[in-house]
Amino acid sequence: MPLEIKIFLYAVLTVYLFLNDNLIIFTVIFVVMSFFLIRIPYQYLKKGWVPITLFLSFTFLSNIFFQKGRILYKIGSFVITDEGLQMAYIRTVRIFIMIAGAKILTSTTQPEDFVNALGNIFKPLERIGVPVRKFFLTMGLTIKYLPIIKDQIAENYRKKIKNERVESFWNRAKVYQTFYCLFYNKHTEP
Repeated sequence: MPLEIKIFLYAVLTVYLFLNDNLIIFTVIFVVMSFFLIRIPYQYLKKGWVPITLFLSFTFLSNIFFQKGRILYKIGSFVITDEGLQMAYIRTVRIFIMIAGAKILTSTTQPEDFVNALGNIFKPLERIGVPVRKFFLTMGLTIKYLPIIKDQIAENYRKKIKNERVESFWNRAKVYQTFYCLFYNKHTEP
């Protein structure tokens, strides 16, 4: 299936998620997405797992405790209601499905191909003067060279930390900031 169609289907899915609040449909989509996620290599899936889990947990907890409705359980000043439980489930699963769809889409596609497909999708905007080609060319170069820049900064950072025996977190952050700023200034000057 062409990548442009995959991106279009993902966009349609995202819009559909916000237009629908049916628990059964959300559960079916959740199960289908989970099935597709199982097929992705574990090494790719575990990237970003901790922040995603924290974000989904925060979403669930903030929705379950702060909604009005029929009280199901009360813990001190925290109240769990039926409406809160339903909203927490819907909103958390909605975000999970969007993240899972993005993971599935990016795991099956090289970043350069993804940028080219987005460029093809937005190409008609060039007729009204939007510089789509330049934007996506810049985006492609950024995606290509960002890992190289990151590796150079990390290597220089490790050398500096090792040579000067910097131990505290704040001192390490200052060293990192220094390297990042110097590197950025060096490569952005004309």
